Amino acid sequence: MRKTILLTFVTAVVIFWIGSGIVMTVMLAPEAGSKFPVGDSPSGFAGIPTSALVREVTAYNVGRRNQTGDSPCIGATGQNLCRLITQGLRICAANFVAPKTILNIEGYGECVVLDRMHRRFSHRVDIAMGEEEVGKALEFGIRRLQVEVKSALPEKWIGSR
Repeated sequence: MRKTILLTFVTAVVIFWIGSGIVMTVMLAPEAGSKFPVGDSPSGFAGIPTSALVREVTAYNVGRRNQTGDSPCIGATGQNLCRLITQGLRICAANFVAPKTILNIEGYGECVVLDRMHRRFSHRVDIAMGEEEVGKALEFGIRRLQVEVKSALPEKWIGSR
């Protein structure tokens, strides 16, 4: 009976852990290859430890009041997202990292977190698309993709845009 209860408890903890997106750091023995994965990107963030998880990824249209809020172009960081997207910056919304963090999304590339989502979507990443790209956002749908957390973006990169 004790083994059954213990097994049930361990199974529930493992299922919760996998579904929650919690990252646990495991120290490896030196002979097993203890190097941390690092981000080698042309943006100059090489050598910074990263972590990756499979997350739900969706897309939304900046500038559409029915998809955003009362200020459809202004993100959670106070930036004008419509202008930044027009200038070619890839923007996304995520609650599980700090604002201005760089995420690398499988099949999409790098984006900067400049917006937030409703707390019920704390596990998701939402890719910001232009106001006129509604069809593209709908076609994107909901995907489960590998999302790598890079580092925080230097203030001067966003402030100058």
